[in-house]
Amino acid sequence: MVMGLGLLLLFVSLMCGCKRERKLCDECLHEVYVPLLEDEYTDYPVVSKLFASIDTVFLENTGPESYIPSVDEVKFLGDTILVRSGAGICFFDRQGRFIRSFNRQGNGSGNYRTIVRFDILPSARELIILDNQSDALFVYNLDGTYKRTIYMEDCVTDFAVLPNGDYLLTNPIKYSNKDYRRGLWQVDPAGRFKKQLVTYQEDFLHVSINNPYLNHITPDVIGFMGVEDNDRFYTYDGDSISVTCRMTTDIVIPDDIKRSDKVFVNPQKEYTKCGYMESERFLYFVATNYGANLVMVFVDKSDWTTYRMYVYTEDFNNNAANVEQFPYLVGCYNGSFVGFFDAGMVFQEERFRKMFPTMTVNSNPALLFYNTK
Repeated sequence: MVMGLGLLLLFVSLMCGCKRERKLCDECLHEVYVPLLEDEYTDYPVVSKLFASIDTVFLENTGPESYIPSVDEVKFLGDTILVRSGAGICFFDRQGRFIRSFNRQGNGSGNYRTIVRFDILPSARELIILDNQSDALFVYNLDGTYKRTIYMEDCVTDFAVLPNGDYLLTNPIKYSNKDYRRGLWQVDPAGRFKKQLVTYQEDFLHVSINNPYLNHITPDVIGFMGVEDNDRFYTYDGDSISVTCRMTTDIVIPDDIKRSDKVFVNPQKEYTKCGYMESERFLYFVATNYGANLVMVFVDKSDWTTYRMYVYTEDFNNNAANVEQFPYLVGCYNGSFVGFFDAGMVFQEERFRKMFPTMTVNSNPALLFYNTK
């Protein structure tokens, strides 16, 4: 009996030890290959192949308080659309009618200096602002009333609020003079550290510094785009994190650049990812070797088919004729992706003016909702 119990304990101990030492198998993940050095022909997909329909919402401009020249970020609370442009946020209804504006930029109590990102906690009807100049999260009621400031112990480049009020925080950078956390970690509503979720290699210093990294796939599920030491895409769901896929490319970053903490050491030997958005059906991001080539990547997660939407080349206008209504994406809403065209973009090209004949130079941007089939 004692021997049997001892063998059982030994077996359990070995199993736990194996579990602790288990490493993620990159070869087992879905691979999204993005060539950045090759200049091969791409058959760009028509938008109708990927989406059931496109809805256009013209954001109303009733005067200086409602005017937004462009779109930096979009969030949704029911049928209310929150659009960030610079340091201010405007509220619109689902038809684009202006409701009110919010701007607490300043140096006084309860004011932020800048907005890096913002998020919403629907259950508490809170609007949360990430201000990296103050190293803090500023929390307001949706009517603009100031509630509290949460000062960060670490440098934070992006965040997302969880349904229980906790926050996911991220920073890819390894600082040589300060011992800041990097990777992805979780803090409680007061900003107290709870646990590390994703760790980056400490000998890989040179990584992407482009937002966004975090994205609400659903209100309760958050996606996270890793940086160039692993190129993985993660999903946080119900207090656990998993890996869905990884990006590979034809650029191999040399070790001397990996260990450099300088930005843009050698653009011809580097790459980065940005513009990350993800819904339950689709994954989207932009990959680039710093301007030499830029690829908009769209992945259908139902079968892991990868589409290369278009590249910036001199032939862009001809090649992109069948995706002319696919702009940069800035948000997700009920499974739909949301992009925009502003007046500056529209009046650059005749084909865009034909798409938006009622837009003037003083118009607010138009939001485009790409609805999943």
